[in-house]
Amino acid sequence: MNTKALSTVLAATATFAAMGALAPQAFAGSLVPDFETEIDVGLGCLDVDPDKCIDKGEYGALLPWIKDITSLKDSTTGGYSRLFVDNLETANDYGGVVKFIEGDRGTNPEGLWFRPSEVEEEEGQLEVGTFKFEFTKTIAELTLDFLDVERTNSTEIVSINGQATNLFLPNRADDTITTRVLNDVYSITLKLGEDEEGTTGDGVDIRLSKSTPEPASALGLMVVGALGAAATKSLRRKQG
Repeated sequence: MNTKALSTVLAATATFAAMGALAPQAFAGSLVPDFETEIDVGLGCLDVDPDKCIDKGEYGALLPWIKDITSLKDSTTGGYSRLFVDNLETANDYGGVVKFIEGDRGTNPEGLWFRPSEVEEEEGQLEVGTFKFEFTKTIAELTLDFLDVERTNSTEIVSINGQATNLFLPNRADDTITTRVLNDVYSITLKLGEDEEGTTGDGVDIRLSKSTPEPASALGLMVVGALGAAATKSLRRKQG
């Protein structure tokens, strides 16, 4: 592993915090969309409603700062999970296949989260999956909040910038957010939760934020991307 990758790993292992411990500015650069929807991670979308699907479209990127998110084969499910933006306190139905109940069976924090879904379990409510996030630019400081890691070795930062890290998150008490801060990241692969035969498994959600101000040129690109995403959503609504 090169020096830069090693420094990234060391930064990742050095930081974690319980719920409420993050400073407010850590959320100023949230990379999670501000509405509930499915994200096309290479599997298409379940719902025909254009407001319930984000894909790369004509802009070539999913979201400002996020070029692509790809679902990878999960080691505990043997399959590919879907990914949603979800408020865990509200009910949502995606094509009659994934049905999120009002109030998650576990912890229900406020706000929006990236929510993985193993479609075969609990009508999609088991929050397990492996995903690769690719960013449009290198992010100087990336904050990852993991919700409800309750089992050892269930959730892992698999790789950073293509370098294998095998960083497992420790199990924590229920109703806990575990935080990792990474430096100079342009791609990251995350293993979230686990499905164990004969049990309810361990569901884990993720929230990403860019907590360090970027150069003006990068901010300009982010604004352009945001305007493009807003235009896309508006166009989809008109077409719907």
